[in-house]
Amino acid sequence: MAESNNRGRTVERALDIVDYVSTVRTPVKLSQISRQTGLHLATTQRLATTLVHRGYLRVSDAGYTVGPSVLSLARAFTLQDRLSVVSFPVLQNLTDSTGLTSSVYVRTGETRVLTCRVDAPRPMRYQLPIGQRLELTRGGGKVLLAYQSAEDDLPTEDAAETKLADGRIQTPEDLAAKLATIRSQGYYLSISERHHGTVSLTAPIWSPDGVLCGALNIVAHDDTLTGEQIMEMRPHLMSAARNIGEQM
Repeated sequence: MAESNNRGRTVERALDIVDYVSTVRTPVKLSQISRQTGLHLATTQRLATTLVHRGYLRVSDAGYTVGPSVLSLARAFTLQDRLSVVSFPVLQNLTDSTGLTSSVYVRTGETRVLTCRVDAPRPMRYQLPIGQRLELTRGGGKVLLAYQSAEDDLPTEDAAETKLADGRIQTPEDLAAKLATIRSQGYYLSISERHHGTVSLTAPIWSPDGVLCGALNIVAHDDTLTGEQIMEMRPHLMSAARNIGEQM
């Protein structure tokens, strides 16, 4: 049992390293990996060496970066993930009917990951690649946060204040109130929360047996569409979310 626990802890630590390195855009030194993951430097070096050997990390004089094995896993995910497979044609139809960029996000830990996206004829001025991680506490991420299972509850009453893109401060009380509203109305309208000058509408995707599969989002710049105007597209969004969910 002790050996099994040790192996499990080793895997967890290795994944912590890969997770951290995947969040930075430039090579990162071993000491920084150690500091950010809370691992002893010697443990970090041992695990990083194994990860380099297996292709999950690369190392150079500048530091560590993610390795090519991670890319092959990403490719396998796009082929195997049923949510992505069934979502793509639905997103195409949703974008055609609304003229807006549509996306699907899933929760992983305390973040959300973009797994499927169809750009509008007039793409957003900022681009998010598939695999982009975003926070749960701003924008459409709140939908995934609102419906989390009890055992995964984030302590919103103890959460730090969050500065939104337009300069507003979101207190833990504000967040808790918004999560309650999402659970009541079944969708969320976000204005200039994560990126200044954007409006988005997000709905949960439920499987036929009541499992939260992800969140479906449409987004536009506020100089082309107001919050009231994007709300008029809510029936399209909700119908698309049901369509995806029914196929899960």
